[in-house]
Amino acid sequence: MDLHHTARKNLNINRYSTKVNGVRLHYAMAGEGDPVLLWHGFPGTSNSWRKVIPLLAREHTVIVPDMRGFGDSDKPEGGYDAHTLVGDFRELLSHVGVGPIHLVAHDMGAPPALVWAGHHPDQIRTLTYLDEPIITSESLQKLIQFTPEGTARGGLWWWPLAFAPGLAEALFTGREREVLAWFYRHYCADPDAIEADAVNETLRTFAAQGGVGGVFGVYRAIFQTRDQTERFTVDKVRVPVLALGGDKSFGDRTRELLTTVAQNVQGGAIADCGHFIPEEQPEELVRRLVAFWRSNEPPHQRAVPARLDPAATGHAE
Repeated sequence: MDLHHTARKNLNINRYSTKVNGVRLHYAMAGEGDPVLLWHGFPGTSNSWRKVIPLLAREHTVIVPDMRGFGDSDKPEGGYDAHTLVGDFRELLSHVGVGPIHLVAHDMGAPPALVWAGHHPDQIRTLTYLDEPIITSESLQKLIQFTPEGTARGGLWWWPLAFAPGLAEALFTGREREVLAWFYRHYCADPDAIEADAVNETLRTFAAQGGVGGVFGVYRAIFQTRDQTERFTVDKVRVPVLALGGDKSFGDRTRELLTTVAQNVQGGAIADCGHFIPEEQPEELVRRLVAFWRSNEPPHQRAVPARLDPAATGHAE
């Protein structure tokens, strides 16, 4: 199932591309109501949210972009640090004409989302941080260790691989399907949660020109993102945070980590779930999102998004 399949289920999903912050981004929009931006991670695309979109679009305006380097967005050589990625999406929101937003981010979309919430709390009503460590010096030292625990299931081998010039491209080009299959096999509670046509949709852009280098960009910029995140260990993020992990993956450690950089953190583990929460447990994720948003809605106040027609200023696909 991809976004086009979902659209045929009585849901109008519009797909666009527009140039912001020096790159052309692809994004989809659906629904009406309070705006939500869904930020995918590695190795996914906007299609990672295909099961979540129809559930949220009943009452929300849902904006679902491919971040630079991924999907149908541009794949430049640089610009993958948190500040630059946030700049891409801030300009996208200005272009679309919505805000402030609920921000929901998974995997390597989550660290820059945290930086966004910390630096621009007026733009972010709530942050949901899904199954990803925080990018601070202390966290990284604990993650990348040559120990039996640190190398279980291979450890986070692709993080240091990103720093061997050209090696990821040399190893993975032509073998993109095997790479994707490895991640889904080892990091899903049930690998069948990722349907064959969803794998094919991710593969379509991962195997495209610049696809491997693009998705590794977020790891090659990891130390810039670390430096941009460190301040929150002292001056904590004030935006309310929902931190969730799959119980077969990071679990409640996601919430524990976020308490070191954010003041108001809720969350825990999602049962029968691995790393790919939006695809493995979409209904439970949406249930928790809606409850979290309602609990943090200021009394007597409800944001009414000013929404423009993206086709008027962007490029509809």
